[in-house]
Amino acid sequence: MGLRRGTCLLFAFSRLSDEATPDTACVRQLGIPAHRRTAVRIFLRLAIGVIAVGVCSAQIETFAAYVDSDLCARLMLGPITEARVECSQGTVKDGSQPVLVRLSDNTVLSVNKQKLLKPYVGQFVQATGEAKDKAGRIKLQGLEPVERSALSSDGPSSPLLEVRSFRTDDRVYEQVRHELARMPYVSEFDFISFTMMGSDVILTGWTLRSSNRRTAYNSIKRIEGVGNITNNIYVLPLSSSDRRIAAAARVRLQQRLSRYFWGSGSAIKIIVNRGNIILLGTVDTEAEADLAYIQCNGIPGAFNVFNMLRSGSS
Repeated sequence: MGLRRGTCLLFAFSRLSDEATPDTACVRQLGIPAHRRTAVRIFLRLAIGVIAVGVCSAQIETFAAYVDSDLCARLMLGPITEARVECSQGTVKDGSQPVLVRLSDNTVLSVNKQKLLKPYVGQFVQATGEAKDKAGRIKLQGLEPVERSALSSDGPSSPLLEVRSFRTDDRVYEQVRHELARMPYVSEFDFISFTMMGSDVILTGWTLRSSNRRTAYNSIKRIEGVGNITNNIYVLPLSSSDRRIAAAARVRLQQRLSRYFWGSGSAIKIIVNRGNIILLGTVDTEAEADLAYIQCNGIPGAFNVFNMLRSGSS
């Protein structure tokens, strides 16, 4: 574990009374008048203290995790089942990025060493690194595979291992759904969803607006009965290439599936992330779902099309 913040502050400020420090010599060399040296010296040491806090407050942690794909981690919310393992392995093979899902709270973390993750997709691991939950990233330092049987059924890793963890209050669930449905700036290029583990809420999806991520969190935190909130809504990077691909996909889909589109939105969600197209939503038939894939496949600049559309006949 890294040094605690209090330790770093004590270290930084304990030097304020030491006159024989490098910054004292530096102040003298700069030719600063004697009556101002004390103030300048204190300022320099305070600045050093702030830097020390920033460096030392980074915490290295080790936690149990599931190695998922970015796509399945944000769509297949719930316990780790055989279907989810199949989704994880299949979508990574097709081009989705591998991510870590921390078992204690379902936080999705992208990693700096994807090659280290790929051999373990669909498996459980003990991950060590510097996690930044708000940014959804971890600077990975180490990874060790673990068997599912080695994970405690009643410990901090248990919520994602047990189906019963996802039983919830229907009233609270409906209130959360209602608040998210009322969000004003969600377009056909955004997808926001959620699930619940008891009273805890897991927000997920992709959005073009960082404000949507905040709005979703703020709109449900005040609901009576809501416990902890894990915000896995991913803010898509500002990419002119992705915007062109998304616009082209909408045009092509609207040409053949116009009844699913209207002026202010659509029943089909089009997510484009680093050249990968994700189609979400519901259409009436499997033939229409296949047609949507065909329309988007081959768009210039697009790498993969992940067709996650559901059909009423399936």
